[in-house]
Amino acid sequence: MGKTIVIILGAARSGSTLLAKAIGGHSKCFALGEINRFNDEIISKETHCGCGNKLIECDFWNDIIANINSDKNEDIRKSSQIFNVGIFKQITKKNRFHFLIPTILFKKKYKFGIVDKEINNTYGIYNKVFLKTNTDVLIDSTKGLFRALILASRKTPGYSFKFIQITRDGRGVLNSGLKDSYSIMHKNGIKREYKGEHTRKPNVIINQWLYVNLRNYLILKLFRKSNTYFLRYEDFTSNPSKYLREIYELVGLDFEEKALFLDENENHILGGNASRINARRIKKQDEAWRKNLDKSLLKVFSKKAGWFNKFLGYN
Repeated sequence: MGKTIVIILGAARSGSTLLAKAIGGHSKCFALGEINRFNDEIISKETHCGCGNKLIECDFWNDIIANINSDKNEDIRKSSQIFNVGIFKQITKKNRFHFLIPTILFKKKYKFGIVDKEINNTYGIYNKVFLKTNTDVLIDSTKGLFRALILASRKTPGYSFKFIQITRDGRGVLNSGLKDSYSIMHKNGIKREYKGEHTRKPNVIINQWLYVNLRNYLILKLFRKSNTYFLRYEDFTSNPSKYLREIYELVGLDFEEKALFLDENENHILGGNASRINARRIKKQDEAWRKNLDKSLLKVFSKKAGWFNKFLGYN
């Protein structure tokens, strides 16, 4: 059986971490998390792995890093530039978007010096994790569309790529985006509060949600429909077994009931929100935005993005 990379796409705060954690509960799957943040995560002394340990104390990732260090003959934790995998940053830095057109339209291989190196590094992580875990499917929840298209354009023998475009009610995303802290229950039983991203302006959250989802929907529907699975977060949390069955079928696997019990499956997810550590079960969404967002904010959302929210099936 060949190896499959499933890349979860979508806007921030749309449930990609929980989805990755659930899919990764299968015995033949492994959830990587937001692997584009690999460099920043491994350098920080405060970031936590999905297993609950600080990343610098996680045996799984320390073993992967040791193998990379051996290949590179240097310590990649000393600098984020030694082993960079931030492909999207390099594309934007070099203003190379127009070179993506053949990749988007015709699946042509994307080639550009610095980006080539980062693609090779990303594949290097994929290879080492496949080898260590003896799995057939990796879940990369980085969410960047152009990065995903570039990685898939390599057509590496023995590898195939599948995309999951996850959408969430934009009002739920807005409500989540306005939070400025989160809590993690650590393995020692101590619950700690952490500061999240600084609270952004509502307009920024709304515009980003609309842009990312509309762009992804158009490109994936027009040019990658055959290998893209479209999923609404609310549908998934309402009936996780149904949608996990469909996702596993997409990658040639049978459903395993244990994937539904998140706390029984150790994970080593990088990045993402606190659900990589805290989530024990897949709970149906409670639509907290209905009580947390005032009428003025809902009016702004409706004016800017309400039409697309309705198109996606949200009332």
